[in-house]
Amino acid sequence: MFRRLLVLLPAVLLASGCAENTQVSEDLPDAQTDVANPTGRGDRVASSPGERPVRIGEGGPRFDACQAVGQVTGPPGGPLSVLIAPFDAAERKDGLQIGQQVYICTRSHDQQWLGVVYAPTPAEGESAVDCGVSSPVRSKRNYDGPCASGWVESTFVKLVAG
Repeated sequence: MFRRLLVLLPAVLLASGCAENTQVSEDLPDAQTDVANPTGRGDRVASSPGERPVRIGEGGPRFDACQAVGQVTGPPGGPLSVLIAPFDAAERKDGLQIGQQVYICTRSHDQQWLGVVYAPTPAEGESAVDCGVSSPVRSKRNYDGPCASGWVESTFVKLVAG
């Protein structure tokens, strides 16, 4: 039995050596144009340099897309800056007033920054905009509207619910 295996082993190795080879570089264009884009790579590549989109659905498909609600408490003397990424040198994109509510969707690794989604303050007689983050989403993804999103310092946001 053992001799039979020794005789078959070289034949199997020779046959596998004749198989068609596929280079990783040949498959790369197909992987990059994948419609499902399961890793989110396309979203990251499409973002401008330095920008980090707010991710929703991090709690999984059984929880709301953004799991908490917060209220802006500062900074004293001015609006809270909303940045395009979770670091001090990031570009400012907006400002939030004290008392404004935000949906807290994600946090930075060091817990210093919150990825938030917020609706514009409605004009008199208008109803508030539904940001679409109070119900579950199937998978993690970048938030894409209809409300605004960005990164704020966690020091100036008080947890209200969640």
